[in-house]
Amino acid sequence: MSIETGIAEEYLAAKLSVLPAVREKKCPAVGKWKVWQERLPTDVEIRAWFANRHDAICLICGKISGNLEILDFDNHGELFPKWKELIPQELYEKLVIEQTPSGGFHAAYRCSDEICGNLKLAQGERDGKLVTLIETRGNGGLFLCYPTEGYTLKQAAFTSLQILSSDERKQLFDAAYSLNEKTQGEAKEPPDITDSDLFEERPGDDFNERGDIRDLLICHGWTPVRVDDGNEYFRRPNKSGTGWSASLKDRVFYVFTSNAYPFEPNKAYSPFNVYTLLEHNGDYTAAANTLLQYGYGKARETPLVNLSPFLSQVCSAAPLPPLQSSIRSLDKLMTEFPEMKPVLIHGLLRIGETMNIIAPPKTGKSWLVTDLAAAVATGSPWFGYPCEQGKVLIIDNELHPETSANRIPKVINARNYPMSIVQRNLFVENQRGFLRSIYDLKSRLAEIKEHGFKLIIIDAFYRAMPAGMEENDNAKMAEIYNRLDSYAAELNCAFVLIHHTSKGNQANKSVTDVGAGAGSQSRAADAHIILRRHTEEDAVVMDAVVRSFPPVMPIGLRWNYPLWNYDMSLDTDALDGKLEEVLPRAEKKDITDEAEEAAALLATPMPKTEFIALIQTKMDTSRNHARDILDCAKVLELVRESYENDPQNPKRNLKLISPN
Repeated sequence: MSIETGIAEEYLAAKLSVLPAVREKKCPAVGKWKVWQERLPTDVEIRAWFANRHDAICLICGKISGNLEILDFDNHGELFPKWKELIPQELYEKLVIEQTPSGGFHAAYRCSDEICGNLKLAQGERDGKLVTLIETRGNGGLFLCYPTEGYTLKQAAFTSLQILSSDERKQLFDAAYSLNEKTQGEAKEPPDITDSDLFEERPGDDFNERGDIRDLLICHGWTPVRVDDGNEYFRRPNKSGTGWSASLKDRVFYVFTSNAYPFEPNKAYSPFNVYTLLEHNGDYTAAANTLLQYGYGKARETPLVNLSPFLSQVCSAAPLPPLQSSIRSLDKLMTEFPEMKPVLIHGLLRIGETMNIIAPPKTGKSWLVTDLAAAVATGSPWFGYPCEQGKVLIIDNELHPETSANRIPKVINARNYPMSIVQRNLFVENQRGFLRSIYDLKSRLAEIKEHGFKLIIIDAFYRAMPAGMEENDNAKMAEIYNRLDSYAAELNCAFVLIHHTSKGNQANKSVTDVGAGAGSQSRAADAHIILRRHTEEDAVVMDAVVRSFPPVMPIGLRWNYPLWNYDMSLDTDALDGKLEEVLPRAEKKDITDEAEEAAALLATPMPKTEFIALIQTKMDTSRNHARDILDCAKVLELVRESYENDPQNPKRNLKLISPN
């Protein structure tokens, strides 16, 4: 069975981001697909994709599809009948209900408010394993749907999705949460950072036994909802309605929602955890010291020692205490660090990491930085890379405050981000005229920590280096990055450094060799992003190497004031100044047969990059060889190249390949 173009066109007409898919793999059949989290496909793209045979179709959830979200009932839809009984009939009738090949169900709807990412709502143990029984597909998610074989509509259609209020959505979630079989377990305690030798009883342990966090939660905007069978239910701050977001039972505070910063979803917290996060921004040492003053815990009495006989022997600069060994067995290492650091920019950057962004002078780096800051401030994708929402600080040592105040709103309005959210989460410190070095941040950590920033951007890096330091000094540059690592750990944030390329041609360098100064810059950073000029005007290629994620592919960006936008029509190999292969075509291997085979794949016009990807997939070859095959097909006049206006952006053209 192949999907007809007509159904895809109907979904697109309903403002749904629709893609062809591979049924067996449950993934899109268009290669890199995250661009369609930001824009809808064009009519041309839909016709080109579905002119080829595809056995599945999928929809992208989230903002791009009008805040589309689904509840996914797994394990053969085991909990679907119980869940259906728990919600009002009139609410159930507003949903699109679809049955999956395994007997599970999808319940689909649109939301009046922006939605979060995927959430696990109900889990249970089956055959000795913990399995997810109900989960959502939200921002960053997708799902296969009708008319893919095995997917059957039971109620309504995706072309007639209804919009639910936040309270109605909460009713769906509450019903699912109530079916959760996973025991909450005990709250994890923070690392033992308060030395037990200093206390007969640690303040945190005493607070866990005696402290009452109810008034603390209310003081921070949490609302008590109800008490049921020993469970006290609370609704998160800035949330109205009758739903609830967390429960308190047996002195364990369990958070379900992903929108209750600083708490994480589906995690349990002890009273000391809650107090430290809400009152001290996660600083357990400060929390313990304050609780000690409030009468929690007991300090150990230490006898006084007269050191005067030894003072004359002490030098003015006392030696540092010996370093504690960090050697661990693999078993201990895996036990202490069971998970990676939290993600901030999916695919690129985690909390605690440092990322470089390197670009030629006067290529709009500051505009790019503002776009990145606004994406994190709103939790929006950045060139297809989903961002977790958090507060952002831009330390700008190049622009005057008046310039920043003028530029930033332009980017926010161009991206159509809610101004109120960005104003609340984006902070700027303009240092032009009174520069401070990266080392000066040390004395300001307490001040910065109060804000709870998740991302700190330093623009530009060269102006934040300590006086007299050479950017070509590998040892000194490594020292700066080590210092940033310590700041990131203390602040629980990530750093982004904006820097410029060296002089001369960058096209023939490897990614890690691009950037002015010492090579340790690219090696010390956890992510190294570079922008290089494209052969087309007002276009660049963004490439990266990353440490804690799978390798990423280069993408093309095109300037459209005041934004850099992802442009899939750009050939990412066409770098300005790149050395071309000098061998004449006659000396290359004859690929006429392959060119004819490739031309046969093309039934209707298709964007050039899509056609190259199709050749790669269908003919099992490399990207470069697929480009050679296409070039040969054009020489043989089997296909032709043309341009068509992009309906999503009238200022640019799509490069199409059409059959002759």
